Amino acid sequence: MILPVFPVDLERHTGLKKTARVLFKTWPGLKPISHSQALTVIAKGLGYKSFHHAKELSSSWPDARPGMEITEVEWNISEAITAELQAPGNPKVAINLGNLLAYIQTLPLHHLRIFKIYPELLDGRNSFPLLPHDAHSPFGKFQHSPIFPLEDEWQIFDNDDIGQ
Repeated sequence: MILPVFPVDLERHTGLKKTARVLFKTWPGLKPISHSQALTVIAKGLGYKSFHHAKELSSSWPDARPGMEITEVEWNISEAITAELQAPGNPKVAINLGNLLAYIQTLPLHHLRIFKIYPELLDGRNSFPLLPHDAHSPFGKFQHSPIFPLEDEWQIFDNDDIGQ
């Protein structure tokens, strides 16, 4: 299912472009993405094939209420981000779904025009709070990250091994 994106959402500093800009600046992966990749990830999360597909269809949407809720949008975005994180050529990472969904909730999706027309679509939003920082966590700096690397010298230590 596709969430309607309107021409106003494609203007600079609004809607889809604002959300993609935040994704670009706060990308959770080990390898940065370009702004155009961020636009594509958000567009795919909203149900489009690409950003250009969203752009093509933007002027054809009626103001009818979509059958897609915010939870479905967030899930689709998590799948699009996961696909990008696991794309060939990217460093191998494990994905913490709870932290990824908490991260997605920081994206300004509420700036999309469809959520201004139908604010009740945001009502079903779940909250994924992050646990307090734990200085003894075996995940270290990655404990609140949506990802952690699976290569290089990164490893999880038993609590007994810390400080020895």
